[in-house]
Amino acid sequence: MFREYFLVYLPSKQQKQIQSNSRYDNVKEVLMSNISKIRLNFILFLCQSIFDRFLTWFQKEEPLVHLLYNALCDLYRTVLLSFLSPEHVGSTYGGALLDIDFKLAEKQLTTKKLQIGEEARRLLVDVSASDRATFFHDVKSIYHAIADNLKKYLPLKNTFLKDLHVLDPASRTKQDSADTMIRVGRAIPKLLSNAEIDRIRYEFMMCAAETIDQSWYIKNKYHDSDDNNHTEYQQIDYYWNKTLSLTTSFGLPKYPTLSKIVKNILIISHGNLDAERGFSINEHIVTENRTLLSLSSINGLRSTWDAIKFYGVGSPHRISIKIDMIRAVQKSKSVYNQEQLSLKSLANREKEQSEKHEHTNGEMKKLIDRENQLLSKQKGLHDKQKKAQLLVDEGRQQLDNALKKADIIDAQAANALIGAGDEQVKLISDELFKITDELLKIQKTKSDPFGPIIALNFLNGPITISPLSDLKPSVSTYSKK
Repeated sequence: MFREYFLVYLPSKQQKQIQSNSRYDNVKEVLMSNISKIRLNFILFLCQSIFDRFLTWFQKEEPLVHLLYNALCDLYRTVLLSFLSPEHVGSTYGGALLDIDFKLAEKQLTTKKLQIGEEARRLLVDVSASDRATFFHDVKSIYHAIADNLKKYLPLKNTFLKDLHVLDPASRTKQDSADTMIRVGRAIPKLLSNAEIDRIRYEFMMCAAETIDQSWYIKNKYHDSDDNNHTEYQQIDYYWNKTLSLTTSFGLPKYPTLSKIVKNILIISHGNLDAERGFSINEHIVTENRTLLSLSSINGLRSTWDAIKFYGVGSPHRISIKIDMIRAVQKSKSVYNQEQLSLKSLANREKEQSEKHEHTNGEMKKLIDRENQLLSKQKGLHDKQKKAQLLVDEGRQQLDNALKKADIIDAQAANALIGAGDEQVKLISDELFKITDELLKIQKTKSDPFGPIIALNFLNGPITISPLSDLKPSVSTYSKK
């Protein structure tokens, strides 16, 4: 297709566009090269022979997480066997595959045995020896890059993923399956209690001894045109749904603990295709002329889609119409109106709460602003109080010196200094009383009145304002000798 488009269609239909076009010249050179065609056929071989089967299988919607580990092992092993000698890979399986050194030169397959696909090998006959050597070097580099990437990201040493094969019906009679199921139960965090983990072995052994109808896990058996036998299996959730539906003679579930484990395992996605498929469905539902659909409407359409898929196998005409469905349709208008009233009431209530919240925030902001002003003023008064106290202390010292010298004039001056300082301290203390009282009221409004009233962290350290009953003005008193 590429060759026809670039080498036939463009030269005959769009000659002006390709004239002096370096990009076209590069594409033309690649397509006319035999080695490029061989490389493309090799890439096609990789996709069809190695990756297509794996990717196609795990695009299914059914739960496949219990088969994921073995499929990943087979994929990596297939890649290794495509360029390594079978003796080097041997019967290695599981996490041990990651320990194989695939870059050892002596373990590489020869060019004759290297897996490149029949078409690529057929085309190699017409190329030169140097081109052939370059091609095989590139092939080995590609294989090494693929193996290196798979080795880096494949969880082949994940014990939990490996143990999930125990959910397969064929594993229930294996000798170590009960221990495997116990490991799975322990690995799921906060799902089972210790008592439930202790019951896993008993329930699994009872399940293994159960007589299971073959139709629970085998869907169909048939012969193809070559008389080969084929077996089509049921989905794993179908099998476990049947098994976990069994009850005791008292009508109680036989396997309640296994039910918890199995249900929590089978909801694990084996890839991201389910999410991508959901996006595609939403894209079909929310078209360009339906962009105003509400979230509940979209969820309703998705529920309808899933119901048709589950009950009608994707066909609406296969769903039986029952009286409950007819009544639900008849009441849909009244239900819609009731929902609209509820939404309107909820919106009004949220609006009222929002307005109340905004009002409360405004009042709280005013309180905080006032509180900050008072705290700033309080800090300034504390500084003034310290200076006044220093003035009183200085006057006291001068008075002591004057009394020792019997200097009446200096004593009177010192006493006047002390009186002025005491008066200043008293005025500051009265102002602090008022500020403290207002701060107490603000704190009572803001928070718990029984806790600490307020604590500040100033440059000189934390200052705590105590209740009024404990606050005493630092007024200096002097007793004359």
